Amino acid sequence: MSVLDRNKIDIAYTEDNKYILEIVDHLEWNFATRQEHGYILQDKINDYLDYITSGQAEETKPGLRTVIRIVATYSYSKYCIEFLERVKKFVKEKDDICDIEWTHSENEGPFNDGFSDDYSFEPEKIYPRIKKNWAKNPLKEVSLMAVDNNQPNYPDNLVLFRHWDSFVGLIMVDLGDKFGYFTYDLMPKDMTPEKLQEIAFDNLTKNIQFRWSESNEPEIFGIIAGGDFEAESILLGIWDDLAKQLDDDLIISIPTKDLVFFTKLNDKKLRNKMINKARDNFERNTKESPNLIFCKDIFIYSRESKKISVSSKYKL
Repeated sequence: MSVLDRNKIDIAYTEDNKYILEIVDHLEWNFATRQEHGYILQDKINDYLDYITSGQAEETKPGLRTVIRIVATYSYSKYCIEFLERVKKFVKEKDDICDIEWTHSENEGPFNDGFSDDYSFEPEKIYPRIKKNWAKNPLKEVSLMAVDNNQPNYPDNLVLFRHWDSFVGLIMVDLGDKFGYFTYDLMPKDMTPEKLQEIAFDNLTKNIQFRWSESNEPEIFGIIAGGDFEAESILLGIWDDLAKQLDDDLIISIPTKDLVFFTKLNDKKLRNKMINKARDNFERNTKESPNLIFCKDIFIYSRESKKISVSSKYKL
């Protein structure tokens, strides 16, 4: 049994007139995985709270005070300890149904609690990210969850920026083998969100190569950026040159975060073909890979205004 096993009590026993429910946390705390680790631990604690509130704990050990005890194999980080303190306070203020404790496995160590995932700000490792705001009222609230509810959770204190009316920008941190979300608690005291965004875009234009290529449909083109930043091309100043080369305004679609299609706006046949191609990709990924879907919106690049806008006429 471990923290990864959902809807199960890892270990249960009585101790000093208390009913102890142990969570065996064998995962290590580090910056690259701390958000994911936090959500795993949160889900496990919620399973235990459900067991308690359902009355099963009292039925099993009537009259004993129930304690949820996390037993860790590795050091607790500052991030984790602050999370557990919040959980402890929440449970205390909400009916005080149990106690929350945390300790270490007797067979492990040494431990250095509070320091195992400290973050050092490295400006060269931050990049911008754009996402669709799926909220019903995107001007007043933000929801990064799309049509499928099984997508990952997001931190509450993300650094956010508005793009158009229904898109938001985030800041990502390059962690080597993955990207993590940049949150306000990671921001240096002398940094502002605006300066952070400027640095992120500088890194994007300096370090990521954006290329365009014809797709398997003649005269329907795509953006290639290594699989991580295709969608972010919509925020860059590459579209004027592309419009000049095609000698037309552009119609652009981003059905998934790694697929950007574009073609001539004023060629009806190409325009419809591109929209159909993008729609097929969106619908297929909605079923097969919902974490990849980006948006159903269509973007227009105007050579006259030299700006991109979200179309009110076209949509997937």
